Amino acid sequence: MSKANRIPSQPLPWRLLCLAALFGLSACTSGTPAAVPDGPGRILTLQNTEIDEASGLVVSRTDHQRLWLHNDSGGAARLYAVDPNGQDLGQVDIRGVANTDWEDMATYTMGGAHFLLVADVGDNNGIRPAVRLHVLAEPETPSGELAPLRSLTVVYPDGPRDCEAVAVDDAALSVYLLTKRDTPPRLYRVPLNTGLPVASAEFLGTVESIPAPTADDLTDDPEFGQNRSQPTAMSFSAAGDRALIVTYKDAYLYTRSQDESWLQALNRAPRVVDLPQFAQTEAGGLNAAGDLTFVGSEQLPAALVEIALP
Repeated sequence: MSKANRIPSQPLPWRLLCLAALFGLSACTSGTPAAVPDGPGRILTLQNTEIDEASGLVVSRTDHQRLWLHNDSGGAARLYAVDPNGQDLGQVDIRGVANTDWEDMATYTMGGAHFLLVADVGDNNGIRPAVRLHVLAEPETPSGELAPLRSLTVVYPDGPRDCEAVAVDDAALSVYLLTKRDTPPRLYRVPLNTGLPVASAEFLGTVESIPAPTADDLTDDPEFGQNRSQPTAMSFSAAGDRALIVTYKDAYLYTRSQDESWLQALNRAPRVVDLPQFAQTEAGGLNAAGDLTFVGSEQLPAALVEIALP
């Protein structure tokens, strides 16, 4: 999301320092998830001030004590590495590509090797005829530069879409894209192993489980409250049994059974992960096991929250 469309910063009350992950108990395709309280989270500050508009975040598969982040549109084509306490570990420049509108990042494992996927898929005005997915071998050390192994051009079958939430299914080697400005959000799939120079995203259906903005949301922020349910990040666990969708207001944790599609799983009532009301929460990712998430904001000094998931 561009700076011009940024949701204003809101005060961070002390009560929000105790974050609650809430259980969704009933199966449904719409409505408000049932919930009971769960455990707390931890708020920290990113020390590298170059991370000034974080829009993509993953937990490394190579080193579990490393997070990778990137900035939003107009930033350098660069990945930043930090540890779980927000300390700077270094950076890697990506050769031969531009940060047109990098909006999310995913990680996956294939043949014992670990990969990162940078999603240049943002399109605030719905005018990009095609978007791009860059596949990278995950760097062993956070320094120097590298080129993508390949870059996949993607078109939507029903016209341009703004998207900020992207995840990879390891087993299927497929990329899932969840749109932002559609109500309800639309879910698409692209195979990673396509040999075509341009891939057409397959429309799978709509995701109707994310609660709509409440009357309080609209009263608290008349200008931007209507945007609080928009998806800004998505992440899958390595086993493909959990998914996290991040919005400006909360995050939503989904559990998928073995015989379910992702569309089915994402249309069941999620567990609500209560987030602090950062200024523009646009980055978030699960670890490989799906029992820990980091969610980040674009404010300076950039804030990050770590939440253990039961």
